[in-house]
Amino acid sequence: MNRFEGKAVIVTGAGSGIGAACVRRLYAEGASVALADVNQDALAGLSEFYAPDRIHAAALDVTDARQAEAFVAAARRKFGKLHGLVHCAGIKGVGNVLDCEPESWKQVMSVNLDGTFLMCQAFARAVRDDTHARAIVTISSGAGLMGVPNRLPYVASKFGVTGITRTMGAELGPYGIRVNGIAPGMINTPFTAYMFDDPEKARRIRAAHAVGREGRPEEIAAVAAFLLTDDASFMTGTVVTVDGGQTACIPSY
Repeated sequence: MNRFEGKAVIVTGAGSGIGAACVRRLYAEGASVALADVNQDALAGLSEFYAPDRIHAAALDVTDARQAEAFVAAARRKFGKLHGLVHCAGIKGVGNVLDCEPESWKQVMSVNLDGTFLMCQAFARAVRDDTHARAIVTISSGAGLMGVPNRLPYVASKFGVTGITRTMGAELGPYGIRVNGIAPGMINTPFTAYMFDDPEKARRIRAAHAVGREGRPEEIAAVAAFLLTDDASFMTGTVVTVDGGQTACIPSY
C-alpha cells in the first residue's frame, strides 16, 4: 500500500520502540518522515536506512517549546506540507503516593504530559490554516484509563494525555485537524524489556492480556497509520485501546 505517498508525517520518540515502528510503517507506505528523539545516536542509526529526500532527523527535547516549534518549522520547510504527527515520546515513572519524590513526579509529567501538549500545539499552530487533511495521534496507555499501583506519576501523566487528546479533538475539529490517541497494553520494547527479565513477572504480564501475550510495536504502528488516513476521517477526540484485551474486564477470582 502507498496510502502516504506524497505526504509528510512527524514522529517523536522515533529512535526506538513504538516510535521507530511508526517510522518504518509510514515510510514503507510512501510517507516522508520527520524523525525526532532526544537520543541523537538512535536517530543516526535509523536515518541511514532511508532515502535522504524523504527523511528529516534531529534531536529534540519535547519539553522545550522553542525546540518543538523549530523542529516543526524545519520539517515543514523540507517537505513543504505536513499531514500528520505521531507523538510517541515518553518515559516511565514508578512510585506511589507515599514514596514518589517531587522531582520524579515533575520529570514524568514534563516529558509525558507537557511534551505531548507542546508538540501538538506546535504542529497545530503550523498547519491550522492549511486546507489538506491533517491528523494527530498521541500515545496514551492502559494506565491512562485505569489506575495502576506503584506507577502513580506515569498514570497521572497518561490520564492527562487521554484528557488533552479528547479536548484537542473538539478544539481542532473546526480547523479540519483530527486528533486521536492510542492506549496500548504492555508492548515489548526497549522501554519495557526489563519487565520480561523475570519469568514470573513475564507470565503475569501475559496472563493479564486476554490474548495471552504482550504486544509488538508494529501492532501499535499499524493502528497509528490507520488513524492518520482518510479511512478514519470520522474519528476524532477518541482514544483507541490496543491492549490485547487487558482493560476489557476485571479478572475473575
